[in-house]
Amino acid sequence: MKGNTEELEFATALDLYVQQVKECCKCFECASEEQWEQAVITALKDWGNLTCGNWIDDHDINLRVPVSDQCGGCCPNILRVNLPENWVQKDTIKVKVRSWLGLELQEMQVDYVFDDYTHDLMIDLSDVIDCCNRCKNYDVIIDYTVGTDVIPPELCRWFCAIAKVYMDLEEIECASCGAADSVAIVEVEGTKDLSATIKFLAIKYFQSVIDEYSLCLLKSLKDWTVVV
Repeated sequence: MKGNTEELEFATALDLYVQQVKECCKCFECASEEQWEQAVITALKDWGNLTCGNWIDDHDINLRVPVSDQCGGCCPNILRVNLPENWVQKDTIKVKVRSWLGLELQEMQVDYVFDDYTHDLMIDLSDVIDCCNRCKNYDVIIDYTVGTDVIPPELCRWFCAIAKVYMDLEEIECASCGAADSVAIVEVEGTKDLSATIKFLAIKYFQSVIDEYSLCLLKSLKDWTVVV
């Protein structure tokens, strides 16, 4: 039953993606619905291979941030943690503090505010730090989800290019629109090779976009960052 639900959700999402790509790629009027779907699926799968995951997937991010007890003064004890990813689903953010005293663990909820502009998460530790017990160790645990169902406008050129490559390889007549050298078809031993072509396109034309939206960089961003 779960498999059928996932297939239905993917089919629904795919319809949305195809419609978005159609709106930004005006060249392929003669392509069939199936050809459009295959072109979009090709772009999605290859993008995921190049970036350690698609931006449209829901990725659960789990952060563990060690903190030291700061005592004294009249200012609130505020910890600022930047969440660098695009499309942070702020309604999924959960924050708690774990304190260790030897092998004894205590978990406490805290107040926080997420700044949409800077992506800074401001966490109030004023009521959870025990200044009378210097033996305690503190970790802030932050769980949240990133992802979107909408193809970002800056990635539209990626989908148009992959659609053109796919349809060129399928010898679809309307794929010839645009400059003749706008897409390079790589040949491997005399055979047009789709994976080599897409890799060539990605590296040559979309490297800056890939770098911006890649989860590969995120996975190594901080030593306390874990992506599951």
